[in-house]
Amino acid sequence: MASIELNRLILHFSQCKRAEGKSEKTILWYQERLSGFIKYLNISAINPVLANFSLENARDFIVYEQSRGVSPFTLQGTARALKAFSTWLHSEQYTEGNEFINLKMPKAPTRMIEPLTSEEIEKLVSTQNPLTALGSRNVAILMTLLGTGIRESELTNIDFKDAHIEQGYLKVLGKGSKERVVPIGRLGQKLLWRYVFHFRPEPINELNNHLFLTLDGRKLEPNAVKLLLKRWGKKAGVPRLHAHLCRHTFATDFLIYNCGDVFRLQQILGHTTLEMVRKYVHYASAHTLIQGNVASPIDRMGIKGLRSYKIDRQLRNNGDGD
Repeated sequence: MASIELNRLILHFSQCKRAEGKSEKTILWYQERLSGFIKYLNISAINPVLANFSLENARDFIVYEQSRGVSPFTLQGTARALKAFSTWLHSEQYTEGNEFINLKMPKAPTRMIEPLTSEEIEKLVSTQNPLTALGSRNVAILMTLLGTGIRESELTNIDFKDAHIEQGYLKVLGKGSKERVVPIGRLGQKLLWRYVFHFRPEPINELNNHLFLTLDGRKLEPNAVKLLLKRWGKKAGVPRLHAHLCRHTFATDFLIYNCGDVFRLQQILGHTTLEMVRKYVHYASAHTLIQGNVASPIDRMGIKGLRSYKIDRQLRNNGDGD
């Protein structure tokens, strides 16, 4: 076993993931990160075989990547891929134990992602003409992303038969080929009806019968939506616009406007655990804290000496003197 090439094991690992129903995008993600480890072994003149898939080499690899300036978020993903591969090796009895269970995640800064504001959304909408085929479709796409929190790929893969607009929901196929139902809201219904009734072209064939189509009736691909949002955001003065920001905005606003609890949000977003939802709870709490004009403890102490400060009067007097 010790002499088996890691490349062969990664191919076996990939096939097992396909059998489990993982998407090709997810499999490619694993392959890229595990291949980076093999490249490091080759650079370090270490034979890339199972015997050298060790915790020590993994830690050295992460340190090497840090020295190259690789993002800590990318390094966290690499560590997760290594741990998943190690767990699989143990479950398939290639190794006696799961040595990478002790591999800790590299630390990464916690960043506050600001959701889109109502002003930014107004700017985006104002640049489109909803009475044209292109404008109607684009606004419907944006409002669907903001009103449901679905992913870019989920949006483009919605079959027309799964768009239950009259009943107020869409059926989407998420990660791991798991179906779920997402509500679209009254405004979403209105905009989707306008697009479907007046502007949606006939699909060129049954295979292209998706909810959102190109102007000539073809399936709208995820990359096309990515480019659309990028160009649209730049034109409207909201250059940070992208599909995942819309998902983040939906999740944060869902909690801020009390649209439901965290368990309902978890179902709508399609997360298997509450771990990701907790992040949105943190963002929503921070936003509420800022907007709520919360008093500071120092405000409540009633420090008499500070009350006698005539700061405004002193500043005005100093200004007059100047």
